[in-house]
Amino acid sequence: MKLDNLKLFVKTLQAGSVTQAAKDLGMPKSSLSRHLTDLETEFNIRLLDRRPRNLSATEAGQLLYNQAAPLMEGLDDVSQFMEGWRKEPRGSLKILLPQEFFNQQIGQLTIEFMSQYKDICLTINHYSGELPSNNRDYDLTFAVHDSPLPASDLIVRELMSLPQGIYCSPHCATQITINELNDLSNYQVIRENNESSWQFLKKQDQKQSKQAERVSISVVGRLNMNSAEMRLIGAIRGMGMIKLPQYIADQQLRLGALKQVSTPFPLEAQTVSVLYPTRMMPRKTKTFLDFIQDNIGRLQSIV
Repeated sequence: MKLDNLKLFVKTLQAGSVTQAAKDLGMPKSSLSRHLTDLETEFNIRLLDRRPRNLSATEAGQLLYNQAAPLMEGLDDVSQFMEGWRKEPRGSLKILLPQEFFNQQIGQLTIEFMSQYKDICLTINHYSGELPSNNRDYDLTFAVHDSPLPASDLIVRELMSLPQGIYCSPHCATQITINELNDLSNYQVIRENNESSWQFLKKQDQKQSKQAERVSISVVGRLNMNSAEMRLIGAIRGMGMIKLPQYIADQQLRLGALKQVSTPFPLEAQTVSVLYPTRMMPRKTKTFLDFIQDNIGRLQSIV
């Protein structure tokens, strides 16, 4: 049985005439009549009494209508539901973020997102250090990195850059002089776990960053911590220099608890990237990513 023919049969009886039904359905009257004839041929029974000014169902047609009308209404409800599902984002969404990545700001953006999209259930987890091996279990994984990410079958999209600086306590600053990048090896630094070098952009002009030579400088230190907040405390207490995104250090710089260390060439900016499993992104995932991208410029300005 062709459901289209059955649906047109129900719509025709509800309209009261083939002419009105064709008009309501936006199709030629001749095409509608052909579909109705096909249905009668399929059942090998007359279903409609077609009179010039009146259309009615035969006994068999009325029995068929009584059975089919509720089913067609149910199919319409399903169709409308699926269309709404396609247009309105809904469902469960799992996000993986680096530890201490704009936590307060991302929290505020998340509240705004959830207030706007009430049919989404959101779970956010954090990781420390390198990307965890289970990141494919998440709809979106955010990464902050100094160098290119390892090759994988995940889709990678760069979102923004985070300028970095080298900082230390005011007391340590009076004892540090960096005339050449290699001078860094003469001083203690507070490193991230498994970190052995810092990356600089050796350029003659600020506008030449794309053509700049990338230089890797070895660093040494007795204290290693993945937490940026803990490294910040260590630097304030005089345990060594730290490399941090400027947005993390800004407040302590304003308070005078930190000093920025001048170097001949700038550190390479960190890159914020997002990874996801497939280019055919579900609507709920695309909606969240679009929301973050539309508001990413606010991350460093939200208080």
